Amino acid sequence: MVNTSWERLLFGLWAVCGTSLVCLPTLAAPDPAVSGDRPELPASSHSASDLGQPAPLFSRSDFHPAENIAEPAAPSPLPTLTASPLPELSQLAQSASHAPDAPDAPDARVRATSPNAISPDLSTPDLSTDLIPPLVPTAAERDSLPHSSRTMSQVTSASELADVQPTDWAYRAVQSLVERYGCIVGYPDGTFKGQRALSRFEFAAGLNACLDRISELIAASTESLATTEDLAAISRLQDEFATEIALMRGRLDGLEARLAEIDANQFSTTTILRGSAVFSVADVFGDGDQNQTVFQHRQNLSLITSFTGQDVLLLSLYAGNAPLGSLDADPPYTGTFDLAGTELSANIGGADRSIKASTSEGTLSSAFAGQTGDALQALTLGYSFPVGDSVSVALAHSLAPFQLYAPTLNPYLDDQEGGTGAISIFGEYNPIYALAGGGTGIIVNFTPFGDTVKLTAGYLADGLAVGDPSPGSGLFNGGYGALGQLTVNISKNFSIAGVYVNEYSPSGRFGFNYNGLGVTGTAVANTLGGQDIFNSRIAGQQIAALDPSPVVTNAYGAQFNWQPSSRFSISGWFSTFYSRLIGKGDGNILTYALTFAFPDLGRQGNLLGLVVGAEPYLTAVGGDPQDFDVDVPLHIEAFYRYRINDNIFVTPGVIWLTAPNQSNDNPDSILATLRTTFLF
Repeated sequence: MVNTSWERLLFGLWAVCGTSLVCLPTLAAPDPAVSGDRPELPASSHSASDLGQPAPLFSRSDFHPAENIAEPAAPSPLPTLTASPLPELSQLAQSASHAPDAPDAPDARVRATSPNAISPDLSTPDLSTDLIPPLVPTAAERDSLPHSSRTMSQVTSASELADVQPTDWAYRAVQSLVERYGCIVGYPDGTFKGQRALSRFEFAAGLNACLDRISELIAASTESLATTEDLAAISRLQDEFATEIALMRGRLDGLEARLAEIDANQFSTTTILRGSAVFSVADVFGDGDQNQTVFQHRQNLSLITSFTGQDVLLLSLYAGNAPLGSLDADPPYTGTFDLAGTELSANIGGADRSIKASTSEGTLSSAFAGQTGDALQALTLGYSFPVGDSVSVALAHSLAPFQLYAPTLNPYLDDQEGGTGAISIFGEYNPIYALAGGGTGIIVNFTPFGDTVKLTAGYLADGLAVGDPSPGSGLFNGGYGALGQLTVNISKNFSIAGVYVNEYSPSGRFGFNYNGLGVTGTAVANTLGGQDIFNSRIAGQQIAALDPSPVVTNAYGAQFNWQPSSRFSISGWFSTFYSRLIGKGDGNILTYALTFAFPDLGRQGNLLGLVVGAEPYLTAVGGDPQDFDVDVPLHIEAFYRYRINDNIFVTPGVIWLTAPNQSNDNPDSILATLRTTFLF
C-alpha cells in the first residue's frame, strides 16, 4: 500500500494538471465494505465464507453478533469491461502544441464519465478476489442507501461533500476540480471519503482512466485541453506506474473471459442451485445395547430464486435413509436407534400392539427428517420479501420450521441442518423451536431500531394436516404453533432473546418432533408419561395411540450468545413447557444447555464444539401416566469438524447420554459418529 490518501491523489493530480487539464472522471474512494466482499442472495446456500466457515443450507435473516440481520442484496448485471490502449504521448503533445490555451469555463462535455472507468460488478460469484476496487460507487452501495440520497450525481461545490471542509488542506484541490471541470462525483451519501488509503493499483486505475479521458477529449475537440508541460508530467506518472497498469489490464482480460463463461453456462438468470450430501457412520455403545453399526446418508437440494433482488423464494428438497423406527424388533420401537424408552399400547397398521417409544435423546443431525426411501421429497417451500426498511415477511409452506426464520443465537453449531454444525439436533438450537414441528404459515420480522432489536412473530399450521379439508385439520382448525420472540443485541458481542410458543397438538401429534419423528427429548416427555404417541408411519404402517388426547402447551424460553473473540463463542438456553393433556391433566417439561464453539481451531474453517445440557424431560404430569423417574438426563457432546477444503468437511463426534429416558436405572449410552459433508 502506498501511504497516501484519495485527497493526496486529488491534490497531486490537480497540481500536475494545473488549471487546463480535465482530470479524474468520476473518481471516488473505494469502500472496503464492497472492495473485499461481494453481495449475494441470502439463501439456502452452501459456499465457504471468507473466514472459511461453511454457509448454512437454508436462508434466514440472522441477528448480529450471533447472526447478522441483513436484507438480500440485489443481483447486478454482468459487467462489460473494456480497456483502451494508452494514448501515445507524442500524439497528445502534438495535439496540444497546436491548440490555444483552454478557456476558463469548462465545456459541458467535460462532465462526461469515461467509458473506461473501472467499476466491476462485485456481485459476480467467486470472482471478487480478482477485482480491482471500484473508482465509482457500485450498484450495491447505491442500493444500500436511502432512496433520497441515490439521486446525487456530480456535485457543484466542494461544500456539498460532508467530509471535505473549507479548513482542510485538500479543499482547494477538490474545489478546483469540482467547479472548474465538474469531474468529481461524491458517494451517494454525500461524502468524498478522502481519508481512505490508496494502493498503487488503485492509483494506476485512476491514472489510466484519466489518460483515456484525455485522449477522447483531444480527439473530439479542436480546443486545447492540455499543455505540453501537463503531458510531460503525466508521462512520468505513466512510466512509473506502467507495470501496475499492465497487470491491471491483464486482470481485466481474464475477468472478462471468466464472466463470459459464467454468462454462457449459468443455470438460471434468477435461480441458484445449492446442495449438500451428508454421510454418517454411527453406532451406540452401552450395557445391553443391541444396535448395529449403521451407514446413513442425507441429501439436500435447494433452489434459491430472487425476482427483485430483495426477495427470496426457497424450495428445499430432501432425501435420506435414517429410519423412524423398526416394526421387526421385539418389541417394535420408534426412533432412529433402539434406546431406552417407554412401552405403551398403540394401534399399528390397524391392529393393537405393544410398542416401545424410544427416547429421542441424541438424535443425529444427519437423521433430520427421517426416511424417504432415497426419494426426493419437498422439505421446505418459502417466500420472503421486505416490506419497507424494517419489516420482512416470510410465507412458509410444507414443513418449514420456526428456527429457519427466527434467530436461534447459537452460531457455528446451528447450521440450518447443513451437516457442518453440531452432530446432534439438540446441540443445534433450543428445543422450543421443535415443539411446533414444521408447518405452513407466516413469519414476520420487525427491526424498529436497526440491528439493536428484532421482533419475530409467526404462525405455522400443522404441515401434515394443512392440506386436509376434514374437521380438525386445515390451516386454522388443526394443529398449530404460534411464536413470539424478542431478540436484543446488547453489545457488539452479546445478544439475548426471549421466546414464547403457544401450541395446539391434535391427538397423537404432541412432542418435540419434525414430520412425526421425535428429534429431541426423552420418550417420557414426548409421550407425556406414556399417554400420547406420535402419529407417524413406520415401514408404511400407521402408528397411533389408542386413547390419545389433544394437548395445549404454553412454552417460555430464554437464550443468549456471547462472543468475546473471533475464536470463541458461548451460547445457552433454558425453556419450560406447561402442557395440558385435555381431559386428563397438566404436565411440566424442562430443558437447558450450554454450547461452546472454538472456530478455526488448528486450521481455518475447523471447528471444535461442545454441548452440555439436559434434553426435554418431564417433571410432572396429570392424568393416568405410567410410572416414570425424574432423573436429569444429561447430554454431553463433543465434535471436531475438520475442513479438507471449502466443500468437504469431516466431523468425528461423540455423545454421552446419562440417565437415558430420564432414569438412572437405564445404563448410560454413548453414540459415536463419523460424518462427512459435501457442499456444492
